[in-house]
Order: sequence, then C-alpha cells, then structure tokens
Amino acid sequence: MKTRWLAYRKRYWDSRSLRERRILLGAAWIIAPIAAYWLLWQPAHTAVAKLNTSLPVMRAQAEQLRVQAAEVAALRHRPRPAQLELSALRGAVEASAARHQIREAITAMEVQPPHTVRITLVSVSFEQWIRWLRDLQQEQHIRAESVSVAALPQNGMVRISAALTDSAEQP
Repeated sequence: MKTRWLAYRKRYWDSRSLRERRILLGAAWIIAPIAAYWLLWQPAHTAVAKLNTSLPVMRAQAEQLRVQAAEVAALRHRPRPAQLELSALRGAVEASAARHQIREAITAMEVQPPHTVRITLVSVSFEQWIRWLRDLQQEQHIRAESVSVAALPQNGMVRISAALTDSAEQP
C-alpha cells in the first residue's frame, strides 16, 4: 500500500512544478470547507430540522400503539360469552324486542342453525332499530351478521331484514 502511494505521489504530485502545487493546495483549502458544508453540514442540518418536526408525531403514534396494544391484550384475555342454543337465542331476541317495543314490527322470525335468527321488520324507526341493535350487542352479546335496510316513504322509517347471531366464535 505504501509503495502504491509513493508511486502515485511521484507520478502526479512530485512531477508538478512548485507554483502549480501551491495553486492546487490553495484551491483545496478553499474548496474543502465549501464541499464540507454542502456534503456534510447542510444535509445534516436539514435532516435535524425534519426530525425535530416529525419526532413528536412519531412519539405520539408510538404511545397510541402502546395504548392500543394494551387494549388488545386486555380484550384477548377477556372471557368469551357462551354460545346460546337456538331456542335461547330466539327467546333473547324476542324478549329484547318486547322491552324496546318493536316486537309488533317483527313480521317474521326464523331460526337457522347453527346460531342464527333471521328477522324481518316491516316498518320501524331507524333510530329505534339502531338503539335496539346496540342494546342487543351490549346486553345479550347478540350481533347483526347481515342487514338489509330499505327506506320507507315516511321520514325515519325503514324496512329491515337481518340475520342475528350470538357473538361467540362459531365452531
């Protein structure tokens, strides 16, 4: 390596005149700080400014992920509700509909194995339907698996066909 360096120096540096060497050294002294500024300091300074603006956002996102991960872990360890038998599922839906005063709107209710009750409501207030569905899920752990909603000419009234199932995992 040293011999290569010495050969390079003899070929390119020592072969130049003293004046030419001084001009090259002077140019190097002028160009080196400019190159250091544009190649090292300026990109680093720009990157620091970008990091100063993006780092707080990233920290907030990381904290949000930690909170969500803790919530997922808590939900994962929560006991699952037991699956209802078809007759119990139908009874729970009927009792809840009676409590919410929409039992009269249900024109058809049929059970479908393994854990589904299909209902049809001819005319019900959409707000009342949503409230009933929310309470079914919170109190009975029964959720809507599929819903078909058709608007009626009266304001806020809808025709609904839905498949309700308990929220326990299907076998």
